[in-house]
Amino acid sequence: MTTIKNVAIVGATGLIGRPIVDGLLASKLFSVTALTRDGTRQRGFPTGVAVKQVDYDSLESLEAALQGQDALVSAMSFEAIHVQRNLVDAAAKAGVKRMIPSEYGNDLLNPKLAAFPIYQPKIAIRERCEQLARENPSFSWTTIHNASFLGPDWTLDFIVDVKNRKADIKDGGDVLFCATTYQDIAQAVIGILTHLEETANRPVRISSVNTTQNELIAMAKELGATEGWDITHSDTAHLESEALRRWAEGDHSEAVIAMFINRAFIGKGWGGYFPVRDNDLLGIQGLDRDELKAIVKSAMDR
Repeated sequence: MTTIKNVAIVGATGLIGRPIVDGLLASKLFSVTALTRDGTRQRGFPTGVAVKQVDYDSLESLEAALQGQDALVSAMSFEAIHVQRNLVDAAAKAGVKRMIPSEYGNDLLNPKLAAFPIYQPKIAIRERCEQLARENPSFSWTTIHNASFLGPDWTLDFIVDVKNRKADIKDGGDVLFCATTYQDIAQAVIGILTHLEETANRPVRISSVNTTQNELIAMAKELGATEGWDITHSDTAHLESEALRRWAEGDHSEAVIAMFINRAFIGKGWGGYFPVRDNDLLGIQGLDRDELKAIVKSAMDR
């Protein structure tokens, strides 16, 4: 039976990457190697992580760095998704058994989302993984769909800014969506690498909790944020049409990207709620309401 021991990770110091590194190390199941473009940043990695400097533009550099690695986990930022093309090719050539590309977020198998321009780079990378897995059966892939990110930092602000008591309520505020902590994303990675057969060549869908914007505001009010809220309202169908218009006109700003993302994870029937999840398979326990409220309290107090 194939087992994973040596794991390389890209984006190891980022918001997603660092919790994954910490989780892999804490499990004591894996040897972890961070690939980095900047060799001067080696001190930024935790003890126990080997560091290899690579050139992401060089297939040869990446293939050499991935020799002996059983798995490759990418936590590249949204802006760098296209860089993964060389990573996928190098991983397959180097004998990597499992790649987890950076597709964290909404369910991009939902055909509605597949039409959004902001998701085309992620879809292209997954399709390249699919092609190489067909050509080389020893290579396989898994993507992680976690819908919204959940944490006391800016990720909660994107949904409801409980610290500053500000929110733009989408579609009435009662649309259920999945939200996932960085720690549970890390657990998903561990679950994938220890359940290779069950997770081969498919996405896994996870969440720490299912919630709504109105529930998060209610929790903040229970915790003392009763007054001074700046509440606006918007319709995600309108956001979609506006985003498509502005994108076609050449406006690729963060504001337009946010319109697409809000439609994706809050629009009912889109990519932000998973009725069937892989939590049990991957060892994700999730959060109860008190634990969710604790995250809201941390965001209020930070």
